[in-house]
Amino acid sequence: MAHFDYIIAGGGCAGLSLAYHMITSPLKDKSILIIDKAKKNRNDRTWCFWTDQPTIFDKIVLREWSKIEIIDDERHFIRPLEDLDYQMIRSIDFYQFIYKELSKYSNIKFLNGFIEKVQSDEKSASLVVEDKIYTADYIFDSRFSNESLTPHHPDYHFLFQHFKGWFIKTPIPCFDYHKVTMFDFRTPQNGEVRFFYTLPLDDETALVEYTIFSDNLLTANEYDSALEGHIRKVLKIKNYQILETEKGIIPMTDFRFPKQEGRRVMNIGTRGGACKASTGYTFLRIQRESEKIVRSLMRDNSPFYPQKSRFRHRTYDSMILNIMHRDGGLIRDIFMQMFQNNPIERILYFLDERSSFIRDLKIMNSVPSEPFITSLENIFGSDGLQKK
Repeated sequence: MAHFDYIIAGGGCAGLSLAYHMITSPLKDKSILIIDKAKKNRNDRTWCFWTDQPTIFDKIVLREWSKIEIIDDERHFIRPLEDLDYQMIRSIDFYQFIYKELSKYSNIKFLNGFIEKVQSDEKSASLVVEDKIYTADYIFDSRFSNESLTPHHPDYHFLFQHFKGWFIKTPIPCFDYHKVTMFDFRTPQNGEVRFFYTLPLDDETALVEYTIFSDNLLTANEYDSALEGHIRKVLKIKNYQILETEKGIIPMTDFRFPKQEGRRVMNIGTRGGACKASTGYTFLRIQRESEKIVRSLMRDNSPFYPQKSRFRHRTYDSMILNIMHRDGGLIRDIFMQMFQNNPIERILYFLDERSSFIRDLKIMNSVPSEPFITSLENIFGSDGLQKK
C-alpha cells in the first residue's frame, strides 16, 4: 500500500491544472499521484476563453483575437475588445506543457489504470486500481461521464452541449484572423440552440465548429453534413482540406454537483460543478478553483475552502436553461438583441459571473422579458418558492 500527500483521480484539464498550481506554490514538495485511464497524447479538444489579465498559460496560447463577430440571417455585429482578449489553447499543447513541467519533480508520480473505488474516513482517503490500494491525505476526483447523470434528476434542467469541429486549410486567404466568430446563427434552429464558431489561426486556416444545445445527440453524418454545408454555402469556401477534427459533449445543468464526498475526497472540474451551467465555459473556472484549493491547503491544511453564495448566477443559469428546454429557438433572438444593445465586454463579464447586479439589470432590460418571466414562474412557482 503506497501513501501520498495527494492523489488526483483523473488526468484531464482539472487534474493536471491542480497539479501545476501545486508545483508553482509552496506545496511543490508534496508527494502527488496522478491517475488516469491513459496518458493524454493527442489534441482531443480546444479551450477558448476571454480574460483581462495574464494567465499562467500565456506561453501556450495558440491564438488571440481582438474582435468578436455575432451574426444571423438578418443582423451582423463586429465588436472590438478593449480590456479583454479572446484566447485559444489546444489541449495537446496544454498536456505537453504540463507533463514537461511535472516531470521535473521526482515527488510526482503517474499511473495509468482504471479506478475501481474511492473512499475516505476521518484520517485518510483511498482508492483501488487493479486490485492495488493507494492512500492519501486527500483525493481530488475529476472523473466524469455524462452517463453518471442519467436518469436525469427530475428537479433540475439537463441538456447536452455537443459539438464537432474541423480544422480546415484553404489554398487562398479566406479568413480575417483578427476576429473570432463567436455565434453564427445562420443555420436552422429546429427548436434548439444551434450555431457555428469560426476561429481563424491565420488567413488560410481556421477551426469551424458546429455546436448544439439539446436533449439529443446527432449522428456523425448529421454533424459532417452541417459543417460541409456551412463552409460551402454560408462561408462560401469551395476548396479546403480538413487537417484535424474534434468533437465533444459537455453537460449543461443546474444540478448542484457536490464538492465533497466523504471527509477527504474533493470533487473538482466538471464533477465538482466547475462547468458554467448555461454556457459550458470551464477552462478559467478550473484555474480559479485550483488557486482556491492551493490557498486553502496552505492556510488550513484542507482543500475545502468556503463557498460563496452563487444564488444570483445560479438563477440566471436556470432561467436560460429553462428557455432552452422549452424552446431553444428563442435563444437566437435573445442573444442577438443582447449583443445589439450592450457593449461586448459587459456581456462577457456577465457570462463570466464577474458583473455587478446593476449591470446585470441593464442586460436583462435589453432583451425580451416574457421568456424570462415564464422561466422564473417555472423555477420558483407561483408562490415564489424555488421548486428545487
